[in-house]
Amino acid sequence: MKNITTSLSALYNEYFGVAPDVITPLPQGGSDRKYFRLSAEDKSAVGAYNTDIQENRTFIYFTNHFYEKGIPVPQVLAVSPDEKFYLLTDLGNSSLLQHIENMDWSDAEQQVLLLEKTLKLLAQVQVEGAKGLDFSKCFQKSEFDLQSIMWDFYYFKYCFLKPIGFRFNEAQLDADFKTMGEMLLQQPVKYFHYRDFQSRNVMLFDGEPYFIDYQGGRKGPLLYDVASFLYQAKANLPEGVRMHLFDYYLSEVSQITEIDKGQSKEIFPAFVLFRIIQTFGAYGFRGFFERRPHFLQSIPLAAKNLKLLLTNSCDLFKGIPTLKTICEGIVDRFQESSEQHVFKRLSVQVASFSYKKGYPAEHPEHGGGFVFDCRGLPNPGRINKYKMLNGNDKSVVLYLEEHKEVDEFFNHALGMVQATVQTYYSRGFKHLSVSFGCTGGQHRSVYMANRMVTALQKDGRFAVTLNHRELNAYKGLKE
Repeated sequence: MKNITTSLSALYNEYFGVAPDVITPLPQGGSDRKYFRLSAEDKSAVGAYNTDIQENRTFIYFTNHFYEKGIPVPQVLAVSPDEKFYLLTDLGNSSLLQHIENMDWSDAEQQVLLLEKTLKLLAQVQVEGAKGLDFSKCFQKSEFDLQSIMWDFYYFKYCFLKPIGFRFNEAQLDADFKTMGEMLLQQPVKYFHYRDFQSRNVMLFDGEPYFIDYQGGRKGPLLYDVASFLYQAKANLPEGVRMHLFDYYLSEVSQITEIDKGQSKEIFPAFVLFRIIQTFGAYGFRGFFERRPHFLQSIPLAAKNLKLLLTNSCDLFKGIPTLKTICEGIVDRFQESSEQHVFKRLSVQVASFSYKKGYPAEHPEHGGGFVFDCRGLPNPGRINKYKMLNGNDKSVVLYLEEHKEVDEFFNHALGMVQATVQTYYSRGFKHLSVSFGCTGGQHRSVYMANRMVTALQKDGRFAVTLNHRELNAYKGLKE
């Protein structure tokens, strides 16, 4: 950290001609980038550090392009020679999300004015911002296409569905993914696709909206970004406000480019569903794999949006029956209470993991649970014929069952878990985590987690989910 602040301080000194008096770390969002506020007297700037030079180049290129077009974005003040550090104008600490969270919706007409202004600027970024933009400089992907769509679907499948233990037919689900992808690509793909346009990425500076975090942008459709904004889980906009803002957005877009409003309204629910699916994948990845439990707190709000979509857009799901069933299952599993976000009933989350990659994420409601260390058991991974297999494979199972100590270990663990489950159930608790760790998260921990799930599922009073963290992450990477 000291080396980072030293480099940013030098960059600040080079630009302003004075060393910063104060360097304050800023909250980290969903990325690995690190931000700091640097100030001296009346000179303030935001410093960024990111080791991904290509991502930095894209962000800086986009920022300069938008700034020259008069679009409200921060100005790039300075960039280090190694391109890992850069300075931006300081847009303060107030985001549009914070403003929305404090809104009084009893006077909705007055409250939506700022949101209308934001959507008008979005239309400008999408249409005017795309003009003259070199999309070959995009980060990772230059265009919204079937491949990028499928990436987001797999993100949802491997980082959300599998970790929560949701069972489904993979072939049928992939077929629905493709059907939906082809549906989305019916829209023109020639605009700037912001990709993560949400109120958290809109700063309010002197009461005016400014855009940040668009480095993932690419050439794409119009409707994804407005769906992302209107159905952001934490913003939780009233449905009537959403419909008004969507109509307003279409009117603004139609003034600067030719669109088919009727067709846009017809296809819009598909973009809403796609965005909700993408956010579930993000919540799962950040929450389950990166162990940032606050991301899991948005799941019930996203499920609320999904329920609304299932109710109001029945025709959308006619051609995607497997995905419809999964969406209904997600809605059924999660609910939002007036006090806090909770699951409907006691849920026991069973996981396997590798100690090399850290402990599994704790549930945000209260954390804790059991963590059993399987590294003292016989290790099939040391035997050549089992190295490429895992605890799901029959030969590995048979090997472990040959050892008496494996059975004794499991019975002790099961006894403790069953006693706690009974107590949790009788006291109305909602969550219990049971994790098994071994060296690689491949053999012993997987076997134990599977066996625990089988034993617990015999009691129908509570839900049991299973997440083989390392196996699911590996499979997702291969896809």
